[in-house]
Amino acid sequence: MEITVSGRHFDVTEQIRQRVIDALTADFADLPLKIISATAVLDVQGNRAIADIVVNIKNLTAKAQVEDFDLYKAIDAAVLKAATQARKYLDKRQHHKNGETLVELEMKNAEKAKAVSAE
Repeated sequence: MEITVSGRHFDVTEQIRQRVIDALTADFADLPLKIISATAVLDVQGNRAIADIVVNIKNLTAKAQVEDFDLYKAIDAAVLKAATQARKYLDKRQHHKNGETLVELEMKNAEKAKAVSAE
């Protein structure tokens, strides 16, 4: 996954860049989606911080913008919003053969594989 972090009206430090990368990889690691790229634009205007996160996923673009007084809180909230959008998309996807969601189908297949390996 390609992650781009940029800043408006301030220089993005390595610590802030690493915080964005860690937050994105932590929230999207457990989702079985093909993530193409992620872009984070951070803006500081006076005493308010704006975090704008766009995550490009196959068949979906999750966008989130959060404004807060603390830059780190804004980053965490924006990543959480984008991850929530991706989870909702994943829950809505259906496997039309059985009427199950793909998450339920993958869990069932994982249980079958675990049962076969236990034998």
